[in-house]
Amino acid sequence: MTGERVDFLCNLCGRRNHGVPLEQVENREHQSCAGCHSSLRMRSLMYILGAELFGSPRVLPAFPVDRNILGLGMSDWEGYAKPLAEKLGYVNTFYHAEPRLDIADVPEEMLGKYDFLISSDVFEHIPPLELDAAFRNSRRLLRDGGVFVFTVPFLKTGDTQEHFPRLNDFRIEEEGGRRVLRNRTVDGEDEVFDDLVFHGGEGMTLEMRMFSEPDLLRRLAGAGFRSAEVRIDRAPRFGILWPIDYAVPIVARA
Repeated sequence: MTGERVDFLCNLCGRRNHGVPLEQVENREHQSCAGCHSSLRMRSLMYILGAELFGSPRVLPAFPVDRNILGLGMSDWEGYAKPLAEKLGYVNTFYHAEPRLDIADVPEEMLGKYDFLISSDVFEHIPPLELDAAFRNSRRLLRDGGVFVFTVPFLKTGDTQEHFPRLNDFRIEEEGGRRVLRNRTVDGEDEVFDDLVFHGGEGMTLEMRMFSEPDLLRRLAGAGFRSAEVRIDRAPRFGILWPIDYAVPIVARA
């Protein structure tokens, strides 16, 4: 650690932060804003969204009020979901609660309706048999010219590594103080996995895979997006200083 400290304006809440350790600001998940507790990942998503919707980055409090700009979030963080809903025609959806959205099974009446879609570390939790449908539906939800801004954990090279490649009929149980996944494959075979990774704390969403960048770009093209861009932004003013070139935001344009 260098001991270097930085000042930045949080582009989510407008808080001016002073003397924050650089290693905290550069950490993908660290809550480095003293105001709203935003992380680098959250600030980056809104930085990109503002630039895509309005032509240039701006702080979220300065987004115009325009209910005609329609968007969806997928279990988005309340730190930006709530102020975003006060500005735009945006709805934060959930898989197991209302307003509900199953990205792998989207109602016809929702298709082609939205200007933007946000997904922050969601697609690594989608079961393998539903993953391609989830990418296709992300494109189908958007109007032509719409934008999909998202993050997932990914590595720069290689292939996506599925932790449970034959996942089908599965459940998670606790045995001896540990959580195990029991799966019955399409072929009727039983599998047991005990080396599980959960995001959001023990017992929360299970990580199904580690993506690779080449695979992500192929999937987005196959889903019908006209372009996709890996965004390694450095905007020191807003505390956006990516020290890595993997697991960063991706923007896909319909």
